[in-house]
Amino acid sequence: MAGLIHNDKASTIPNHQLSITCGLCKHHTMLEVANLIAVVGDDKTAHDVRQRARCHKCGVKGNNTYRIIFSGKSDVAMDGTATEPSVL
Repeated sequence: MAGLIHNDKASTIPNHQLSITCGLCKHHTMLEVANLIAVVGDDKTAHDVRQRARCHKCGVKGNNTYRIIFSGKSDVAMDGTATEPSVL
């Protein structure tokens, strides 16, 4: 994910999730970017979505932190992580 910028348009990161944590009550939610595209459009950025997000627990709007998380094929992410069995 090197080079991923939080101002990338949603259309460039459809296989990701947006992790948002409320700054007031610390409620946490995970949103599929592919679903967000259908709601807010593919030209919006993660930052745009963060500003519009309203906490379902306390109702505060825009006071949050966010992370973009890759949620694609886990087998690709695990390539090269195999280890040799240890010999006792």
